[in-house]
Amino acid sequence: MAAKQASLLAITNLYPLPWAPHRASFNKQQFDLLAEHVSLRIMVLVPWREWLQHKKDYSKSSQATQQLCYVPYFQLPGFGRSLTPWFQRFAIARSKKWIEQSPPSHIIASWAFPDAIACLMYAKNKPVEVLVKTHGTDINEHTLYPKRRKIMARWLKEAKTIFCASQALATKVIELGIPSTQVYTNYNGVNSAIFYPEAQTTSSERLLFVGNLLETKGVFELIDAFIAIAETTPASLHFVGQGPAMAELQRKATAAGLSERIHLHGALPLTDVAEHIRQAAVVVLPSYREGVPNVLLEACACGVPVVATRVGGIPEVVTNETGILVDAKNSNALAEAISTALAKPWQKSAIVQHAARFNWQQNIKNFLARL
Repeated sequence: MAAKQASLLAITNLYPLPWAPHRASFNKQQFDLLAEHVSLRIMVLVPWREWLQHKKDYSKSSQATQQLCYVPYFQLPGFGRSLTPWFQRFAIARSKKWIEQSPPSHIIASWAFPDAIACLMYAKNKPVEVLVKTHGTDINEHTLYPKRRKIMARWLKEAKTIFCASQALATKVIELGIPSTQVYTNYNGVNSAIFYPEAQTTSSERLLFVGNLLETKGVFELIDAFIAIAETTPASLHFVGQGPAMAELQRKATAAGLSERIHLHGALPLTDVAEHIRQAAVVVLPSYREGVPNVLLEACACGVPVVATRVGGIPEVVTNETGILVDAKNSNALAEAISTALAKPWQKSAIVQHAARFNWQQNIKNFLARL
């Protein structure tokens, strides 16, 4: 089917919410660009506990429209997580009336488990093809659990195409037994109208982390590394994002007597994130697992070097000219790498040139070619 004839329905838990407007900006950027080429509607899946907690924020202005709806689904913790695809599939089916206002030719399932599994279950025996987008944790974490891995191996074979944000993710998907002909590596892009270098080079000793404040993002190793080098550098450390680790990070900063040099800014609009990156000397991302984090591509587009962990698809996009890689869960190695990065005379033009390889236009072109 030609792209211009396609009617797409994106179903995902990764999208801005009325109570979290800056969430998953990479998905919104891609979907906005896709909507310039094809008919696109979006269904956002929301865990029922989060839905109930923020129901007051779900005002009339954010209720279902012709193009966008939010759908709550039931979720059990722990071992019950393997049942989530069935709960999501039921929630999608309950939205049949909204879906059939404009029947899709394709469903984009953005998140391999449980979202994509639920979409594939829903689409079974229906005249609709399912395209799956994998991101990182949806493959790297969930495949560690035998029940979830078995479910993924069974259902992902039903997808027309599985788009992976890195070659490392593609390899893991193929290891599930999915034919390689169904798997395609499609790197995310960078919005060059938002992420661009400063016109003039300025001296900066700001370290910046952008992302969810979670233990698995390495935020505690980062603050420990900063505390270790604080006496030998005048640098400051800035966290942009929100999450359950925020209170503990603030406590650690206070206990170390570094409250005036460690700043937690919370979640910010994309334009503010870009400005923080431009002001940074180094962007640091010490995650335990990743696909290809957009913040590293965005940092390079701003001409800012990175320090990141050697996990997932990160080694595919970080070169010696653009950053330093370290092992995960090692605050000592992280501290040494940060000190080295602060002292190194990076070539901003080379970093920006490297970032030009990753653009949304190519991402969209690749996507549309596989409809």
